[in-house]
Amino acid sequence: MNRTSPYYFRRSVLSLLISALIYAPPGMAAFTSTVIGVVNDETVDGVQRVDERGTTNNTHIINHGYQDVYGGVSNGSIIESGGRQYVSANGTHQGQANNTVINGGSQTILDGGISTGTIIQSGSQYVYVGGTSNATTIISGRSTVMGGTANGTIINGGSQSVSSQGRVDGTTINMSGYQEITQGSLATNTTIDGGWQYVDSSSVENTTIKNGGEQRTVKSHALNTTIDGGLQVVDSSTAEITTIKSGGTQQLNNSQAMFTTIEGGTQSLNSKSTAKNTQIYSGGTQIVDNTSTSDVIEIYSGGVLDVRGGMATNVTQHDGAALKAMTDWSTVSGTNSEGAFSIHNNVADNVLLENGGHLDVYGSANKTIIKDKGTMSVLTNAKADATRIDNGGVMDVAGNATNTIINGGTQNINNHGIATGTNINSGTQNIKSGGKADTTNISSGSRQVVEKDGTATGSNISAGGSLIVYTGGIAHGVNQETGSALVANTGAGTDIEGYNKLSHFTITGGEANYVVLENTGELTVVAKTTAKNTTVDAGGKLIVQKEAKTDTTRLNNGGVLEVQDGGEAKHVEQQSGGALIASTTSGTLIEGTNSYGDAFYIRNSEAKNVVLENAGSLTVVTGSRAVDTIINANGKMDVYGKDVGTVLNSAGTQTIYASATSDKANIKGGKQ
Repeated sequence: MNRTSPYYFRRSVLSLLISALIYAPPGMAAFTSTVIGVVNDETVDGVQRVDERGTTNNTHIINHGYQDVYGGVSNGSIIESGGRQYVSANGTHQGQANNTVINGGSQTILDGGISTGTIIQSGSQYVYVGGTSNATTIISGRSTVMGGTANGTIINGGSQSVSSQGRVDGTTINMSGYQEITQGSLATNTTIDGGWQYVDSSSVENTTIKNGGEQRTVKSHALNTTIDGGLQVVDSSTAEITTIKSGGTQQLNNSQAMFTTIEGGTQSLNSKSTAKNTQIYSGGTQIVDNTSTSDVIEIYSGGVLDVRGGMATNVTQHDGAALKAMTDWSTVSGTNSEGAFSIHNNVADNVLLENGGHLDVYGSANKTIIKDKGTMSVLTNAKADATRIDNGGVMDVAGNATNTIINGGTQNINNHGIATGTNINSGTQNIKSGGKADTTNISSGSRQVVEKDGTATGSNISAGGSLIVYTGGIAHGVNQETGSALVANTGAGTDIEGYNKLSHFTITGGEANYVVLENTGELTVVAKTTAKNTTVDAGGKLIVQKEAKTDTTRLNNGGVLEVQDGGEAKHVEQQSGGALIASTTSGTLIEGTNSYGDAFYIRNSEAKNVVLENAGSLTVVTGSRAVDTIINANGKMDVYGKDVGTVLNSAGTQTIYASATSDKANIKGGKQ
């Protein structure tokens, strides 16, 4: 109808007259029922229609109130509990509701209707096909988009449900907020900031999940997602072009991921999931379970590929990248800095482990390289051959390890483990209780450690290398070359035999015979055990504990004989530069010849003709005395008792403490 026609004019005038004559019974609000102009500040508890000619400002819609914005404009309405507002088009005229506050009531946006700036404090908003909601804020309550469109919604504490091919864009879901996308709907440019989004049989694009936010997709498609401190759970869905940052997690269950970049978080492939074209950077991890597969993977320094029985193919492992895998069930193939590698049919070839990388070997592993912070476990009945352990790498063996090369790393031979033909160029081989090592070469700067009930057979110790045998350890067939170190004790269960530069030697049954100590080598003779025919050369040390005994000890230049209080050392041959450490404590017994060819002793609380030099020391305790002691360079004497006739030469030191006496001392340049 033409608005300028006489009929239209008469109808409008009549409507105005009727409206003016409306009588409001007591208890009911007076309001304009049909708005064709501008009305302000009305309270509506009945039916009000706002057509294309009308505008309402600050309307209060209370219980039983109903405002129908039919092509008109509503500004600043408040909809209380029981109140309703409908917004729709009238022909070509859009209905508009601006800055509405829903406080227990409801707002319905129909075809051609637009709401802008609605605040839902409690109550509901409905957006149907053809309707549009812009910039709605949901504090509490619910927005339902059934085939309609919602843009720029902020969900602070309530919820929004999108169904029937609805469209939402630019939504922000804050903590305690919830959004549900179902029935072929589409959500774009969503920020999940501590809130939760559920997607079923729909699509989401350009989503950011952060600050503990969570998105769960079921039978859906997620495109271009950024997970920054949040969680995305992908069930029977597809995730395409995903970036996972620090603290972010993506879990795929029976799903597909394509073009994923993991910059610091974790992607987990579970329940027959697949991934293709993944890039893993420092701090990032991809986990592939035993039913899942990943293809075309780039792992950069600090990144981790963790294959837990699944399949990972076309892997490019850059320097510093970590591979975690197991030979049991896993299939992994690709290239590392050393060349091509593979894990297949329980066999691993040319695997590189570093920077947190780990391999569990159930079958066999060949030519594995273990670098800094890399580890490998050879399990019971498994085999590893030609492994190289570099500085900082660790290999644990409960099965069999052959031809291992240790270049600064550590090999632990555990219970039931056997290592054969190991070359320790530098680093350590530890033989634990129940472990065995055969034919080990111990080079300069390296060491083999045999713990209680561990066994080493055929160890060859080169100059600068060390064989360390703890109490109860076993080492047979030792070849101790000149300049190498043996560290051991005569404790219960210790059983060592082999050849040194002088003769065959043994430490067994609480007795040591013909041991040579040099270059950090050390023998501790424990209580109620003995050592005989010991040679202590430069850098070596023989320690005789209380109630222990030694007989026939040759103390050469640079060697140390330490007889602790109550220990016994007979037939000591002290050569020039040999260091004796002892005291005159009652029960200590030392007898022999010093470097001047004179007989010396310490017995019955008296020391006679003792020579102290080259870090040698004598403590003369209270109530005892020392007679005719010679203190040479770097020798030291502490006197708490009585000293007679000491010769103090250059660079020697004698200290006389309170109540002690010194008589007839001959000071030639030392310090008293």
